[in-house]
Amino acid sequence: MLVICHLSLVTSVHAATTDDMVNDIQKKFSAINDLKGTFSQTSYLKDLEKTEKYAGTFYIKKPHAIMWEYKAPRDEKVFINNTDTWLYKKSRKQAIKTRFSKETYSQVPIALLSSLDDLKTDFDISHAEQGHLNLKPKKRMGTIREIIVETGSESFPVKSLSAIDQYGNIVMIEFGDIKINSGLEDSIFIFNPPPGVEVFDMTR
Repeated sequence: MLVICHLSLVTSVHAATTDDMVNDIQKKFSAINDLKGTFSQTSYLKDLEKTEKYAGTFYIKKPHAIMWEYKAPRDEKVFINNTDTWLYKKSRKQAIKTRFSKETYSQVPIALLSSLDDLKTDFDISHAEQGHLNLKPKKRMGTIREIIVETGSESFPVKSLSAIDQYGNIVMIEFGDIKINSGLEDSIFIFNPPPGVEVFDMTR
């Protein structure tokens, strides 16, 4: 009987801790209208047994506007505005237009930051380890199998995101220099192909 009571207590404490973490993230994200910062991305490609590292800056404005720019040597900018996505490769003078939806999160995991104020709707959530949440999509999100969220500081509740796909590939993104509700201009998220840029429109 004592063992059963002890296990029951541990389970309830564990659940409360998970709920507290989720509620904290959702509450803080619901108060964010826009944010900007830096990121470092580590991508592990299982089949190739290869690790790639990138860094850059990102900008997000609710409800559906995102832009991030990779530093050299990866000379790319990505714009998401509602359902349109542009990938601009400046050095190649190419721009690719596609459609954005939750099924494309596996290709653009940084976009998850725009929807963390409603975690319980999109994910089954468990406590992975101290300071980490394990999110498993309730509905298909591309090839994503699970997402690990590492909680952050008082001002910004997420330190890193790790997206693991069904093939064992892992993309981990760490965030820094976060500035919240600075009043980002809409023009940051609008892309118009410069003259001389070859456009590939995959939405047609």
